[in-house]
Amino acid sequence: MTVATYLRISYEDQEMKKAVKTESNSIANQRNLISNFIGKHPEFEHARIVEFCDDGWSGRNFERPAVRELLNQVQDGRIRCIVVKDLSRFGRNYLEVGNYISRVFPFLNVRFIAVNDNFDSSNPMAAESLEVSFKTLLHDIYSRDLSHKVKNSLRFQARQGKCMAAFAPYGYVKDAGHKNRMIPDPDAAENVRSVFRMAADGMTTLQIAREMNHRNILTPMQYKRMNGSNRTIPNRIHEDNFWTPETVIKYCGMSVIPEKRYLARENEKEQEIPVR
Repeated sequence: MTVATYLRISYEDQEMKKAVKTESNSIANQRNLISNFIGKHPEFEHARIVEFCDDGWSGRNFERPAVRELLNQVQDGRIRCIVVKDLSRFGRNYLEVGNYISRVFPFLNVRFIAVNDNFDSSNPMAAESLEVSFKTLLHDIYSRDLSHKVKNSLRFQARQGKCMAAFAPYGYVKDAGHKNRMIPDPDAAENVRSVFRMAADGMTTLQIAREMNHRNILTPMQYKRMNGSNRTIPNRIHEDNFWTPETVIKYCGMSVIPEKRYLARENEKEQEIPVR
C-alpha cells in the first residue's frame, strides 16, 4: 500500500502565525506530527510513504503543484491513503474539500485521514458528520478573513511609506538597518537620472534605449545579477540582455512618447501640403 502525506503552508500563515496562531503550522511541524501518527499505527508498518509538499501556496483553491500531482496519482490508482495534519492543510475551500472527502475519495476507494481533526474516512459516518461540515466551513471563513487582514496590514504599511516589495526597484536598494526602507543606489540612480535627462531633451524611449546600449550600461536585470540577486532572468532574444523601450518605461518610470507614435507624427508632417 502507498500512503501519501500532504504538507502545506501559505504566505498568510507565515505572516500571521505570531499574532493569530498558537500552534506552528511549519512544514517541519506537520511532517513530524504525521510521521508520529503513522508510526503508531500497525496497518502502515509496511506501507510505502510518499510526501507531497506545497510550501507557500494558499489553500483557497486546488491549483497547487503538489496537490495536483497527488490527485493525479490518486486517479491513477497509485495511492490508497492520504494523511494530512488537519483539514485546513488539504484545503480551505468549503465546497471543494467537502466534495473530495465525501464523494471523490470514497468513490476511488482512497482513505483520507486528518490527524488533528480526528477524521478518518474509514469510519462510514465521518465524512457526513456535522462536526466535519462545520470545520471545513470555518476553515473557509477563516482563510477569507486572514487574507483580508494580511492585505490590510500590507496596505497600511505601504501608506506609511514602507517598502513591502521583496526587492527594491531599480535605482534604489533596501536599507540594511531597516528592511522596509529604501535608499538611493548611487550607481543605478545615476543611470535613472541620465534617462530622465535624455527624455527632457526630447529623445524617445527607443532613442534612449539605443543610447544606453551604446554606452554599455548594464540593464536593470544585469545590474541586479552583478550585485548578487538570484531573481529569474526573463526570456531574452540573445544571451546578452539589452535595453529596449519597454525596459526604459518599466524600470525608469518614463512616460515619454513611444517610438510608434513618434514615427506616426513625423509621417503626418511629411504628408502635409504647404498652404500657399
